Amino acid sequence: MKCANKALLVLLAVVMVGLWGCSQGSSPAAGSARLRDLEARHAKLEEDYRVTVVARDEARKALAASERDRERERTQFREQLAQVSKERDELREQVAARAGERDALQSQMLQLGKDLHTMLGRIDAATGQSGPPLTSVATPQGQTKS
Repeated sequence: MKCANKALLVLLAVVMVGLWGCSQGSSPAAGSARLRDLEARHAKLEEDYRVTVVARDEARKALAASERDRERERTQFREQLAQVSKERDELREQVAARAGERDALQSQMLQLGKDLHTMLGRIDAATGQSGPPLTSVATPQGQTKS
């Protein structure tokens, strides 16, 4: 009987521990409410994740479009800059050419003035007049020179 007593004693201990463990667990209604709360939070987090992924993809598309636009505008700017620089250089050349023409004409006019002055001196010497040349201005009738 010693063996039966030990077996009965072990069985009684197991039953007691089992009853104590069952009494420690929460009630099924409280566990299912917590489970529902966790499932609701999980569903909300999954939805937030999907929304975030969609927003990220849209932001990447917008960024790619902005980069393409920026590169296109940069290319256009470079082309315009090259064109404006070429026009500027052409205008500088034209200004230099016109300035050279102006300087040449000015020197010709100065030389013409000197030549006329010399000729006038020769004419005065040939006619025998001395002193400043006489000039006359015609005035309309009825007006006097003031």
